[in-house]
Amino acid sequence: MNDVEPHKNLGEKNMKSVKLPPRFIRAVIILSTIGVAIHAYDLFALGIISTEIWPYVFFKKATNSAIALSILAYAAVLAGRPLGGVVFGHFGDRLGRKFSMFWTLLISGTAMLLITLMPPIGITAIILIAVLRFIQGMGGGGNLGSSIVLSYEYAEKGERAGYLLSFILASIILGIILGVLGVLISERLESEAFLLTYGWRILTGIGAVTVILSAYLRTRIVESLDFKEVLRSGEIEKNPIKTAFKKCWRNIILITLAIEYFPVILNFLLYPYSIELMENSGYNESIVTLTFLIASISAYAMTIVGGHLADKYGWKKVVLLSAIGSLASIPVLFIHSLFALFPVYILSSIGWGAMGVIPSTFAVNLRNTSTGAVFGLISSFPAVLLIAVLPTLISIYGVTGSLIPVSIITSVITIASIMSILSIVRRDKESPASRFLKTTIGE
Repeated sequence: MNDVEPHKNLGEKNMKSVKLPPRFIRAVIILSTIGVAIHAYDLFALGIISTEIWPYVFFKKATNSAIALSILAYAAVLAGRPLGGVVFGHFGDRLGRKFSMFWTLLISGTAMLLITLMPPIGITAIILIAVLRFIQGMGGGGNLGSSIVLSYEYAEKGERAGYLLSFILASIILGIILGVLGVLISERLESEAFLLTYGWRILTGIGAVTVILSAYLRTRIVESLDFKEVLRSGEIEKNPIKTAFKKCWRNIILITLAIEYFPVILNFLLYPYSIELMENSGYNESIVTLTFLIASISAYAMTIVGGHLADKYGWKKVVLLSAIGSLASIPVLFIHSLFALFPVYILSSIGWGAMGVIPSTFAVNLRNTSTGAVFGLISSFPAVLLIAVLPTLISIYGVTGSLIPVSIITSVITIASIMSILSIVRRDKESPASRFLKTTIGE
């Protein structure tokens, strides 16, 4: 089966002309957005809690080893995302998108709740949190892929699919906004002693309860018509993981690399590094956090713009221009100004908003696995950079001295994204006969 001619794939040819009422499409988008946003809220809020609170809660003192172990426990969520994207994508292609969307949230919410209730038992607690964070990461990776696939299969039967799907991708940034607001409000309304005892548990508990509630609400979603058609025709893939990586491996890798610049810029260059850089440059911590909040609100809006532009010009053109703009804006950080956060954040977000339509690239009966693999694998780069590279750079060069290597690493990855997008564009310009030969002989 040719993975570069999606509209000739099974099931889709019979479903293409079906149109759904806008209210059904909006309901799926909203429920998908809630789950993804809460995952992002938890990611950002715990990023702050892990360094400022956990060392005191579980070790009684913020020693270097306590901080390092707390960060590793926090970052374990990123390590679980690639596996979750593939595993739950597999189940999405075998048992249904709705099945995966429900279980990814239920597993994630349960793990979050157990972290909230974790007793202060020292290093044992941190180890257990790391395990739970890994499980939570699996749920988060599977949730994003399955949510985008189901939402795409609804949105394509309406109008402006890219625009609608951009709200799901923008919910990543919305979660960050909620996380920043939660921390800022807690710091101003509650004492430090309260945050160290119950405050941090309330912040994470809110996310856990919301995720579990979202899982329940998702049981009311009607399964994708595309999946129902594949199920009816008996064309369910027996081993989606094996087949997806056999037939679609090149597409998975190219698309993953094409959008990799955004999660690296967001999770490596901007947060936590640039925030620490600005604080080390003499800016007040609250002012830096507030500036990042305003930049995130701007980036949220531009993510929606990116989805609109994808409908008008195609996702590849939007992502290409976004990556080039991001690369050009990285050197602005060297002026050590708070306003330097805005250009790279906003420009990279435009391309991220255009990525909601990539499920169209894959066959219907391999779509959840392949899309889940893409959105899971994009977490692997920032996971390695956060767990191994950034701590090493800071320990050698300090926060300010690490700006050059951090910028170089981010620029190299952004260049790789640009090259990958150009490769996809060149491939799509090949003649049908050439693509047929490549598929027949083997890629």
